[in-house]
Amino acid sequence: MPDEIVATGRCLCGAVRFHLLGALPPVGFCHCSQCRRVSGTGSNAVLNIRTERFVWDAGETELRHFTTATGWRNMFCGQCGCPTPQPTPDGKRMFVPAGALDGDPPLTISGHIFTGSKPGWVAICDDAPQFAGQPGAGD
Repeated sequence: MPDEIVATGRCLCGAVRFHLLGALPPVGFCHCSQCRRVSGTGSNAVLNIRTERFVWDAGETELRHFTTATGWRNMFCGQCGCPTPQPTPDGKRMFVPAGALDGDPPLTISGHIFTGSKPGWVAICDDAPQFAGQPGAGD
């Protein structure tokens, strides 16, 4: 059923809440320096879902963002600072932080990008595809 809620999620304080409809997309891991900084870990794990399958339940007024000089953007809850879902630059999809999902939804892994930027202390322990940079950009 395409309209079935398959996952819910929230920020740390619960002010920002959302749900996803239809089948869950796989998780992608980005190892670029910006994603590492925003996540505070060795990569940033996100689901890339069509906008029509994403629904805000609460807290849109709490959303804040930071944009770098190059246009890279991060959205977060203005109350607790937790990363939140954000639209892709074209607005057709949403990047949803996998760690913001409630419970333990049945996720698969699509792959790893910017592994050329991965620090030595990070071990990739799955057999998903790996790309030194952005897929489709000569990689």
